[in-house]
Amino acid sequence: MAVICTLAILFLVQPGYASNHFPDYPVRPAGEYANKVAKAGLIIAVEPVEDPEQQKTYFNSHLSSKGILPVFIIIQNTSATDAYLFDKSAVGLGDAAEVTGKGARKTASRLGSGGLVDLTLINDATQVRENLVKKEVRSKTLSPGSSLYGFVYVPVPTDAPRKKMHLQVPLANAQSGETEVVNLFF
Repeated sequence: MAVICTLAILFLVQPGYASNHFPDYPVRPAGEYANKVAKAGLIIAVEPVEDPEQQKTYFNSHLSSKGILPVFIIIQNTSATDAYLFDKSAVGLGDAAEVTGKGARKTASRLGSGGLVDLTLINDATQVRENLVKKEVRSKTLSPGSSLYGFVYVPVPTDAPRKKMHLQVPLANAQSGETEVVNLFF
């Protein structure tokens, strides 16, 4: 009987790690975002999450104070016939990221190709890091009518206002092989 009671308690009690849930960032159609570009049957939009309270809500951390700006990206393929290949590793900053101020060395050490923050270079194995990885945009083939979304993480200064940023998003047409580079400024 004691064994059954113990098993029942183990199944009913949530482990501590299961109680931390970070809500998903709200997703709208790409055309509804203020910062968007339409090109070659694609709509690409970005929305930087700069508000510390929003960062706390969706990431359980004030990331900007750590030199990281989460930028939500959504790509919608509105073409009726063309598929596009999105390679996350090809996305990058159009201008070299200049990281300055307090924590600059630590932030610069996290940069991957394209000047974006490479989450695999963050040694911290916390739930916050796991959440960042979970919400990061993934490479995908966008068939006609489909979309994808997630976050890229951009380095920002910790002790000064950030400068205007230029994000380049290359998308390759799966049929022709031609690459469209979409430039977004925020």
